[in-house]
Amino acid sequence: MVKSYKLYIKVPGTSANLGPGFDVLGLALKIYNEFTFEFSKKSSYKIQLHNGGIPPFEPEDDLVRFSYLKYFKHFLDSVEPLPYDVTMKLGLPIKGGLGSSASAVVAGFTAAFHIHKQFFKKKKLPTESQFLYELALLEGHPDNTTPAYLGGFILSFFENGERLQYFKRIFPKNVSLFILIPDAQVATISSRKKLPEKYEVQDVVYNMSRVGTWIEFFNSKKFKHLQSALNDRVHTPYRLKEFPFLNSIIEKISQLDGGYSLSGSGPSILIYSKKSNGKNFAKHLEVAISESMKQSKIPYYFGEVLPEPNGIDVKILT
Repeated sequence: MVKSYKLYIKVPGTSANLGPGFDVLGLALKIYNEFTFEFSKKSSYKIQLHNGGIPPFEPEDDLVRFSYLKYFKHFLDSVEPLPYDVTMKLGLPIKGGLGSSASAVVAGFTAAFHIHKQFFKKKKLPTESQFLYELALLEGHPDNTTPAYLGGFILSFFENGERLQYFKRIFPKNVSLFILIPDAQVATISSRKKLPEKYEVQDVVYNMSRVGTWIEFFNSKKFKHLQSALNDRVHTPYRLKEFPFLNSIIEKISQLDGGYSLSGSGPSILIYSKKSNGKNFAKHLEVAISESMKQSKIPYYFGEVLPEPNGIDVKILT
């Protein structure tokens, strides 16, 4: 091994579910977590933040290392993993519904792939299909990891428990996107426990029709089709109960003829408006957001966000 090998990996945040697409729909966004890996004889899985702060998780919750070692287990089982040190620049909120956990999983798995490619060339590399399948299994569902890696709007699912099937589209440019990130955390695992064990047939049919409407939106680019496509009866109504401070904001979005989807398990929401009305929409909505958050005493971030069409960015620094 060389004295030092550095790898930079920038992973976009993601908004999963997008209304009715529970565990299957996801969109990559131009907000990022960045990871700089250094492999050397002195490396010992040390973690540091670029600003010198303390990592916002315990060592046993280090998903970068977890996924890195899982790659070796799946694709380099006879090889001793090469230790690394990593510096993180975290632009995604922890447990905010924007794919922070998925970004760590993608970073570790991707770093291991490049180590495989660079230092173990005699060992067969996984195909992209194999790579994405095992990557998605690390989270148990592909709606965050697949768009984070590939970029764009992704519909993905496990096919017969053997491979990952996915379809990618580029999000239309005639829609403005905004993100509201309340400074409140919710764990996906605990959020899932609040979902029903069984659903009424009419609710399943309702969601199937809305996923189909997503496809019509991509074909027609009509905003009214997007508004219909965002409706959901599977997870949004149950999870929103945890975030009553969002009720007045959601009502204002409707009054302004916009649309929204709870981002993952929340509390962040992705907000949609016609591009032609974007600035006016944001101006009026921000007033409602400010009033609601002030009343609830919850800090927040609100701003425009762009879709990320290209997924991860990987650079070899040495």
